[in-house]
Amino acid sequence: MSLQIGDALGDGVRRSLTYSGGVLMVLTFLYQIVFLGSFNTIFSEILPPEAQQSGQLGLTFPIPAAAAGVLAVVGFVLGIVLYIAATRALTREQSELGSLPSELFTRRMGRALISAVGANIIVTIAVTIGFIFLFVPGIFLAISFIFVIFAIGVEDERAIDALRRSWELAGGNRWGLFALGLIVGVITGIASSLGSFLSVINPAAGQIVSLALASVFAIIGYGILADAFLQVRGDKSGGGD
Repeated sequence: MSLQIGDALGDGVRRSLTYSGGVLMVLTFLYQIVFLGSFNTIFSEILPPEAQQSGQLGLTFPIPAAAAGVLAVVGFVLGIVLYIAATRALTREQSELGSLPSELFTRRMGRALISAVGANIIVTIAVTIGFIFLFVPGIFLAISFIFVIFAIGVEDERAIDALRRSWELAGGNRWGLFALGLIVGVITGIASSLGSFLSVINPAAGQIVSLALASVFAIIGYGILADAFLQVRGDKSGGGD
C-alpha cells in the first residue's frame, strides 16, 4: 500500500499524544536518565580529579564505576524492551490507546529482545559500511530496515525474518519514508538542541532538559512510524495479529 505522508504525520502525532504515548514518554525519559548518568559516571572515573570536580560532565551518580557499568547495561536492555513495547502500544487502534496493559511489555519479550539486538547489530554494520564507502547506499539501507523493530515487536518476527519483512514493507515507499524520516529527524534535532543552550549555564540541567525533549519527540516519532507501518502493511485499523 502506498504511504501517505500527511496521514502518517497527523495520525502518528495523535497516537503519541494519548495516555499510552504519555506513559511511554515518561518511561523513555527515565531510561535515558539512568543510561546517560551511568555512562557519565563511568567516564568521570578516567578523568583527572580537577576535571571531575569541574562539573562539566553533567549528570553523574554517586556510585562506583563498576556499579555504574552494571546500571548502564541494565538501562540499555530496558531501553530496548521499552521501544519494543512502544511498537506494540502505538500500532493499536486509537480507542485502545487510553490504556497500557502489561502484556505489551511481557509477551514473548525474551525472544523479541534477542531478535532486536541481533537485527540491530546487522543493520548497524550494513548501514555503517554503506555510509563509509558510498553515502547513498547507507541511506538506502537505513530506510529499507526502518520497520525492523516493528516486525519484531508487532509481528513477532525473528531477526533475519524481520530484516526481510522490513525490506518488503519499505519496497515502493522508500522516497516517502525518506521524506518522513527527514521531517521527524529535523524536528527532533531542533527540539533536542534547545537543551544545549542551558548546558552553557548548567551542564546537568541542560542534559536533563535535552533528554526530556528527546523523549517526547522520540515517542512522537515512533507514533508516526507506527502509522506508516500500518499504512504500508495495509492494516490502518489496528495492530499486530
